[in-house]
Amino acid sequence: MKKLLVISRNFPPLVGGMERLVLNIYKQLNSRFDCDLVGPRDSRKHVSGNHKVYECPLSPLPAFFVTALLKSSGAVANNNYSACIAGSGVTAPVALFASRLRKIPCITFVHGLDLIVKNRVYQKVFVPAIRRSDAVIANSANTARLAEKAGIDPDRIRILHPGVQLPETVRSGTAFRDHYHLRDRRLLLSVGRLIPRKGLAEFISQSLPAIVAAQPDTLLAIIGSEPENALQREDSVTRRIMDTIRDHRLEDHVLMIGRVDDDTLQAAFSESDLFVFPLRAVAGDVEGFGMVAVEAAALGLPCVAFSEGGVSDAIHPGRSGFLITSGDYHSFSQTVIGCLQGTIECPSSDSCREHAARFQWGTFGDKLADIVSSVIDRVHAK
Repeated sequence: MKKLLVISRNFPPLVGGMERLVLNIYKQLNSRFDCDLVGPRDSRKHVSGNHKVYECPLSPLPAFFVTALLKSSGAVANNNYSACIAGSGVTAPVALFASRLRKIPCITFVHGLDLIVKNRVYQKVFVPAIRRSDAVIANSANTARLAEKAGIDPDRIRILHPGVQLPETVRSGTAFRDHYHLRDRRLLLSVGRLIPRKGLAEFISQSLPAIVAAQPDTLLAIIGSEPENALQREDSVTRRIMDTIRDHRLEDHVLMIGRVDDDTLQAAFSESDLFVFPLRAVAGDVEGFGMVAVEAAALGLPCVAFSEGGVSDAIHPGRSGFLITSGDYHSFSQTVIGCLQGTIECPSSDSCREHAARFQWGTFGDKLADIVSSVIDRVHAK
């Protein structure tokens, strides 16, 4: 069995969509190869079996990179790895350096932001390392386009959409509604990190008042919090959302929940009427794929989203939701209202789940294994 070294800062115990993705990348690779990990402190708790885990301090940031570089170099010197895998562009320089010590391929995952982040050092050090990778795996067609713009050889780019776990049974019940005393209200759901590109303050300001006027029992539930240990620091999005709610007198129509456990999250998806994804364009940031829209579909929840970044790869219009021209808040409002009032045919739960089935982790893992094996064979054949 081929042996791989996976190197990533984005890994549990850190919390977020990318961390869940890289964890599943590791799991899928480990079910088909023999994988060791270089990751943040306490990542060992999330790795099963006797595989080696080389932990690095999460902060300060330079300490992570220096430690990751030293431990990766030591790992490749003492193990017969077939390839080094960078979980994102952030660890591409480490993976590239370690791979060149053993003369094995370097494969880097890119998610969008790790190609365009506004940081001079990053653009001069990290992006060139991505360019020199033997293969670059992009999470969407839009991320692949960003990779080409960053100077990456198109022949080295592969598109592989993130996966999703389909529930074994269709969930039913009212646990989420009962816990938050939502009773029979029409429930819009937002899930994700509270960052500017998610567009929640703008949605509350420019769309929610019209939705509430047409459907007064509407409530927007927001699950998520501002990111910790991120490469980019944001002004307080939570404060801006709260100010917008107050300014528009929508206190009775928005519920800020924060982080929740997986069971609560699944209940929220299952018991909501619509998932709203009002993404907006932000300089130096991008929605790489929109995995949360597929996660919603897996639990039968259709999505209304602005067609921004890579989200068009995650939503099938008419089958799992609606894609609205970016920034057209009037159309966004009218689509939501039409779905809530039944004047627009909204995708059924079954249709959403059928769409999500295309993204199952097993399918993802098979495609990933094919990519990794072909890159290893190609590099070794030179």
